[in-house]
Amino acid sequence: MGKKFVVALASIALVFNSFMTPIVKASPQEDIKNSTLQIKQLDKQIVELKDKLSNLNAEINQLNDKLTKNKTEVDKTESKIKNTEQEIANKKISIEENQTILGNRLREMYKNDLCSNPMLLLLTSNSFSDFISNAQAVVKVISLDKKLISDLDEEKQTLQKNMDELNNKKNELKTLQESTKKSLSTIETKKNDQKKILDKLNKEKENAVSVIEKNENSLIAHSVSVINSSNSSESDIKDALSTLKALLPQLTTKSVKNKAQDAISSGTSKLKSLQASKKSHGSNFNLDRGTGIAKRTLQMEATAYCDGLVTATGLRPVRDASGLSTVAVDPSVIPLGSKLYIVGYGLAIAADTGSAIKNLKIDLYMNSSNECYAFGRRTVTVQILAYPGEW
Repeated sequence: MGKKFVVALASIALVFNSFMTPIVKASPQEDIKNSTLQIKQLDKQIVELKDKLSNLNAEINQLNDKLTKNKTEVDKTESKIKNTEQEIANKKISIEENQTILGNRLREMYKNDLCSNPMLLLLTSNSFSDFISNAQAVVKVISLDKKLISDLDEEKQTLQKNMDELNNKKNELKTLQESTKKSLSTIETKKNDQKKILDKLNKEKENAVSVIEKNENSLIAHSVSVINSSNSSESDIKDALSTLKALLPQLTTKSVKNKAQDAISSGTSKLKSLQASKKSHGSNFNLDRGTGIAKRTLQMEATAYCDGLVTATGLRPVRDASGLSTVAVDPSVIPLGSKLYIVGYGLAIAADTGSAIKNLKIDLYMNSSNECYAFGRRTVTVQILAYPGEW
């Protein structure tokens, strides 16, 4: 009984803790990282779908070509059928005409008893040889007429056979055409289904891109607000311009890049105006050299990497010795989006991560594998100059 009571209390405590545990909102850098990974996955799926759609389009084109050829064959066959029907009709007329002529001729011969009465044929002949000649002529005429009728009948049968073959071919072509249309309809349906999926993936990608845009905006927001503020000092504007110029090559969203460029242009004009009215170059500390008061200083084990296409936060990795370079960190040690100064390397933004980058390890981006080999592995001093949203 006591054990059950303890278990029940533990369960209640777990439920209570689950309600009391605060929901930690992801940072802009983490949002960018997650969105970038999502875009990579979506791009892969989109490429695969486009390949499938390309194959389906090829199948559709083949089926359409097949339908066109079948239609041409059907038209040709129907034309041949019409011609054959006309030939058969003509042969029928010819047979009927010849049968009429033959009938009339035989009637005349019978009327004159030339066929039924050989004696009459003999008496009307001038001689026996004339009788033979007349008899042979009658037989020959009858024979030729019979052959003519027989030939016409045979030709008519041949045409009818051709007609039947053409009708069979026409039926086969129509059956093939219906089958092809059915296949085409199936593929078209499949293609439409794939397009719907593609549209959905593109929509998801648009949403992920909008997340990156939103969070890239947050990366430049502080510097832009400093430049747009009427209370910013010359030193503040210089720092904001330095930050925006360093971030600019790493931004991936066109609208954010345009906003950063506009702010740089506005800040440059404002700085010139301030310098013209006041010849003062005071500054709390010089970020370009990494001097001044750091938020935190760490001794870290550094290695180098290159050939990156996009960082975990969605930014382009860069190595700019006179600007802002990209480094990979453990976000639990250095938050993504932090501005750093690394002795011997320069200013950097913590924009990337890596499976091997844990605890006090840092990976510095280089422009080539030779630079990576030359750098090797070494201990570096890392100053955290500003956390996300502070610069």
